[in-house]
Amino acid sequence: MIVESSNSDLIALQARQDMLKCLLRGKNVLICIYPYLLLLNLKLKSAEWGSPNSFCVTNSISSSLALLGGSEGPVYLLISEYLIDGSGLDLIQHVKSFSTDHKCILILTHNHRVFVQQAMQAGANGVVLESSIGRTGALIYAVEQSLKGYNFVDPAFEAERERNKQFAMQREELTLRETEILQLVAEGLSNSEIGERLNIAASTARDHVHEILRRLGVKNRAAAAVEGLRQGYCR
Repeated sequence: MIVESSNSDLIALQARQDMLKCLLRGKNVLICIYPYLLLLNLKLKSAEWGSPNSFCVTNSISSSLALLGGSEGPVYLLISEYLIDGSGLDLIQHVKSFSTDHKCILILTHNHRVFVQQAMQAGANGVVLESSIGRTGALIYAVEQSLKGYNFVDPAFEAERERNKQFAMQREELTLRETEILQLVAEGLSNSEIGERLNIAASTARDHVHEILRRLGVKNRAAAAVEGLRQGYCR
């Protein structure tokens, strides 16, 4: 389903694009993104950045390092979480080993708390959630802060974690019977096998499994087993 943006949304998006180009105009910019579809969100065109040599787009670590090798002065990099020949974290580590003057902003597809921590430890100057691009000014703030010598982490990461925490708190505890059945699910038993083991009908076991999935907030038996292990229901 395609949702059309309102005029106000389009105006805000254009304003952010103009601000980003203004902040980085005249600087060496390297966008290392895979897949290139993300560029549709960034809406960036090399012709609008001044000289062609100041703006490069690639999708791999190897080509990025080759481009960095011929650069003079600091380079401002926008890097996606995954690249065609490795991860954005790997590229950041390589870039920072060349020079800490290079500025790296990592764009994460999903809200990975561990990835955020690893990115900052690797030397990233900013971490932004992909869904924030075009929706908030997070990427602008990340670039702006890096220009001032500060680091930036998209507030959306914390907001998303808080939503997940609230959702987890709202989940219902499993009953003793449901815990017992979940442990059998984790062992790989089918509904019929669970019924035989507990001396109940297969349909009753099926209903219990459906309720367990609902309470754990997962969609399948494998996910239930993993979540049960995480929450201490399974060993």
